[in-house]
Amino acid sequence: MNIYDFAIDFEIENREFYEDCAANTNHEELKRVFLELAEEEKKHENIVRQLKENKEVDEVESGILPKAKEAFDKIAEDMPTGEDVMPEEQVDVYKKAIELEKKSYDFYTEKAEESDSEIVKKTFKRLAEEEKKHERIMDNITEMVDRPNTWLEDAEWYHLEDY
Repeated sequence: MNIYDFAIDFEIENREFYEDCAANTNHEELKRVFLELAEEEKKHENIVRQLKENKEVDEVESGILPKAKEAFDKIAEDMPTGEDVMPEEQVDVYKKAIELEKKSYDFYTEKAEESDSEIVKKTFKRLAEEEKKHERIMDNITEMVDRPNTWLEDAEWYHLEDY
């Protein structure tokens, strides 16, 4: 399997993962973020296909960070408490997403360095940067949804942080 096919498979796996996350959450803002991430992975897949077919490559940059921040602000206003705290299994799913993004970042970074083609090198570096953004988004989601669990676990400690 060549690097393009491997990258395409990676992007498909990530997209399907985010679509599953969206389908399995009842929180509308989280669902929106997951669908946005799935769409980003679809764009990445198309970009890699363009590289593979020696076509002009679409712009890699995305506007996902401002959209995610807006969603986080809304999520923070409506964080679950008490009985509605996020189940630990859901947090584990989000942690898996972080690992997927780390793998994608490592893959693109490594393959960019190995490539002799300037366009592949440049595009893979930019894709790696985008995957790093996705990792940060998932990191933030995980922290947000796990915070009530962690806070409740450590309730014996005096918490000075604002929620």
